[in-house]
Amino acid sequence: MAIAYDGAVTSIPANRKSEFDTLIDESQLLEATMRSLQEDEETTDRAAHEVIEQYRKWHSSARRLLSPESQRKLDELRDGGTFLKGIQAYLLEPRTRSPFYTEPSQGVPQLGSPWLYPFTIVRERMEKARALLFDAAPSATPAELVATDLAQVLRRLPRLLETLNRQRPDWKLIERIADEHDLQAVVEALLRTLFDDVRPEDYVPSRAGRNSRVDFVLPEVGVVIETKMTRPGLDSKRLVEELLIDAGRYPKHPDCDAIVALVYDPERRVVNPAGLERDLTQRTQYGLSFFCVVVN
Repeated sequence: MAIAYDGAVTSIPANRKSEFDTLIDESQLLEATMRSLQEDEETTDRAAHEVIEQYRKWHSSARRLLSPESQRKLDELRDGGTFLKGIQAYLLEPRTRSPFYTEPSQGVPQLGSPWLYPFTIVRERMEKARALLFDAAPSATPAELVATDLAQVLRRLPRLLETLNRQRPDWKLIERIADEHDLQAVVEALLRTLFDDVRPEDYVPSRAGRNSRVDFVLPEVGVVIETKMTRPGLDSKRLVEELLIDAGRYPKHPDCDAIVALVYDPERRVVNPAGLERDLTQRTQYGLSFFCVVVN
């Protein structure tokens, strides 16, 4: 069944950034679990051991995302020092009473915390750990910002074609776009209204003895545009395969920091365009921002 699609551009989930976000969210849940170790009088050794294992796994995952200097700081938050203990000390003895604690009595106020390692140790250090992750999380590159805006513009390509068709029906512009070559002519005209330097059919440096072509390069902003037009034999699966192969070629191009893949689907052959965009819009293993836009 043909599906019309006119959705918003899918944002980059950015693999590493999503890991940061996940770990930050997990730290808040983990912190609440750690607090229960001290507040719950019926805490068992097994429950305490499970929380220790959860924290160790979280710490290990967070550590992999940080620079050596931030790793050192994260380890200090776990281990503490001679006088200022870390998270690990709390986890090992969450309900050990402080020998210096004085029970409140008439005329004598409570002095200090009843616990050897009060939960404030964890709260303060987990907050600092989250700050390390937050500071290390990658932000959008200038090329990614341009690619985001360009994807929004390309999303409106069908409206451009429909307007021209309505104003000049004798042009039969939509009917004349029969293949990717025709599509590229329209896209190039649109790009030249937005950018001063548009280079069509640029080449990626040789790979295995062959040069690979990219449709358009915008060197002033570091963005590559790839165009695809669906046709018989180019179903969603084949389309994904081709675009993933393309994504692997682009890191070799000196002017490529972000990619926008425009899929023109006038006959609505793509069954789930929103899903296709969601699956392909990502930060690649090479750190490039890859946007996919499906229009029909």
